[in-house]
Amino acid sequence: MRLKISLSKEPKHQELVSCVGWTTAEELYSCSDDHQIVKWNLLTSETSLIVKLPDDIYPIDLHWFPKSLGIKKQTQAESFVLTSSDGKFHLISKLGRVEKSVEAHCGAVLAGRWNYEGTALVTVGEDGQVKIWSKTGMLRSTLAQQGTPVYSVAWGPDSEKVLYTAGKQLIIKPLQPNAKVLQWKAHDGIILKVDWNSVNDLILSAGED
Repeated sequence: MRLKISLSKEPKHQELVSCVGWTTAEELYSCSDDHQIVKWNLLTSETSLIVKLPDDIYPIDLHWFPKSLGIKKQTQAESFVLTSSDGKFHLISKLGRVEKSVEAHCGAVLAGRWNYEGTALVTVGEDGQVKIWSKTGMLRSTLAQQGTPVYSVAWGPDSEKVLYTAGKQLIIKPLQPNAKVLQWKAHDGIILKVDWNSVNDLILSAGED
């Protein structure tokens, strides 16, 4: 009996994978505590290293800029936002170039999401703040200030409202000042993740319970 041993040359993560994001139905990007961003092709099973980030950037969340609107054929997103533990978010091109890094929160930036039109970005952090930014990274407003970390955030289907977590509660806050805020207890433990389906208007939440 002969054993044939071969080492895989493809890049793989050496540490915890913290976030992933699809570019197309077959292509996925992943970020890890090893500071690497890796591209995976599910059709060819090929992987490639996109960029090795600086050692002080620990990625937490990744969200691709919306694909071109109104075009029938599937187009690829060309850039994404990456939030990190150093209080910044980073605008990164598909090829791995860090176009901009923005000081956003005191403590880790726990989530970042583009709206459906790609005209605004919302970030939430350990400091309990919910902030709205322009697509170039300029601060537009601080939408909310919680006493506890905000772990996750999602845009409403019309990009006019923002859903975010507050302990065991979910909060929907419209962008218009003085508009009615909707808040309810959703879990028996801290809520860690939310999403809002733009097709059927359903909300998904996941918590420590």
